[in-house]
Amino acid sequence: MVRAFFSRSLMAAAASIVLLSGGQMALAQDAGKESVIANVNGRAITTTEMGFIAQELGGRLARMTPDQRKEALVTILIDLELVAEAAEKQKLNEGALFKKQMDFLRRRALRNEFFRVNVDEKITDTDLKAFYDKEIGSKPAEMEVKARHILVPEEKEALAVIKELDGGADFAELAKSKSTGPSGPRGGDLGYFGKGQMVPAFEAAAFALDKGAYTKVPVKTQFGYHVVKVEDKRESPKPKFEEIKTNLRGAVAEQKFSALLNDLKAKAKIVIEK
Repeated sequence: MVRAFFSRSLMAAAASIVLLSGGQMALAQDAGKESVIANVNGRAITTTEMGFIAQELGGRLARMTPDQRKEALVTILIDLELVAEAAEKQKLNEGALFKKQMDFLRRRALRNEFFRVNVDEKITDTDLKAFYDKEIGSKPAEMEVKARHILVPEEKEALAVIKELDGGADFAELAKSKSTGPSGPRGGDLGYFGKGQMVPAFEAAAFALDKGAYTKVPVKTQFGYHVVKVEDKRESPKPKFEEIKTNLRGAVAEQKFSALLNDLKAKAKIVIEK
């Protein structure tokens, strides 16, 4: 349950918030610390503008050191200013398309500012705890199994493995010598996993076994034939609120923004032309 929640709902929400915010949340925190980083023909370039460019470039700066990142951003901003000045001298800023684009960018910036003021800055620890309690804390724990498996290409090989196990052979040692899967050298150990993490046939077989039991019939998947042994079963441990509080922020923000947006839509007159 917990893994499924984070992999679907939370990650999708976080992605949508990044698109909505346009980096304003982080930049707003530094608004009072603005400083000049360069001058181009008398116009000051500031750290706020550097933040805008950094957000736009995103992961492309991730592998740079802080000094490399700053140098790259300053260079980009200087180039941007020089080209912008040249464009204004050509009166490109007076064109109809340019004006439409500026109007669009203005409305997008207003949306981002609306989000910052009415959503991001309004999120409290109480909101985050309520979301945690509803989506994670109150849900019943799901089961996990700890399993090993032996993977072989042919059914007859799997049947031979089962026969050896019935005769008292050690599962882990058989996996090391016979399994063609990547877990073979580890004695077939797959660790703990929950539902939805393995292919359906394998998952069904594993969860149907009692602790300590192994499959008496080979399990066929697209990878071959498996002999599965379950070594333990447990309730999936839930993350504590304090451990994931920061990660919940995106999902809470998405909910708040959706509610505000739905209210605006309900009060608006919207006509979609066909």
